[in-house]
Amino acid sequence: MAAGPAIVASFPYHPPTMEENDVDLIAPPSAQVTRVHRALALLAPAGPLAMAAWALLVPYAVADAPDVWIPKAAAGVGRLQLAMWMLLVFALTAGVGAIVTGLVARRGSPGLGTAGMALTYVGFAALGFSGAGYDAAAVASRQAGLGQAATERLLAGLDAFQAPALGGAVFVPLMFLGIVLLAVALWRGRQVPRWAAALMPASFPLVMAGGFVAMPVNALGWLLLATGFGAAGAAWVRPRPAPAV
Repeated sequence: MAAGPAIVASFPYHPPTMEENDVDLIAPPSAQVTRVHRALALLAPAGPLAMAAWALLVPYAVADAPDVWIPKAAAGVGRLQLAMWMLLVFALTAGVGAIVTGLVARRGSPGLGTAGMALTYVGFAALGFSGAGYDAAAVASRQAGLGQAATERLLAGLDAFQAPALGGAVFVPLMFLGIVLLAVALWRGRQVPRWAAALMPASFPLVMAGGFVAMPVNALGWLLLATGFGAAGAAWVRPRPAPAV
């Protein structure tokens, strides 16, 4: 009976290391990069790219007053419907981009990368939830034959519903802080070219100002963010030496 403990003692337990546990997810070496990894890497910039397309398609500016943007939306309802499809693409893919970029950022700075990934993911989710409300209302009012006054009352009722308003309010600080943290982590870890990391926080002022200046400026901001996310996606599947065992 004493042989059992002796055999067990000859194979001491050691807790698995980060590399042993997380190599497939955090930093897949070249031998373990699969089609799934490559597909997710390609999706990394898809959310910001969809928002850039949305900004170029909508027939109004974000800062337009209702009595200005409702006629614009009614005149460009076809473009607005296409823009709503872009919002759907954003809602389905933006979280993937936040996660892939966050996983790459964690290589050089685990704390900042994790915090940035979480904040960016939640910020994108809030934007995806709140972003389509006014566009959907404008399209529906047009299809129902509602006039200007009726559409304004419909939008006033939408404003009274707090959940979309809250989503629109929280996405700005969450997304900004998350992107800044991701950029700092990527800059420190040198997992992407530093110019690509710098483009990410530089994109946010353009995204915000574009709603007041011109929607192409908003689109440019999203394109800069897509460039940073695309660089992170490329870094995620870049061949890496397998960890020593």
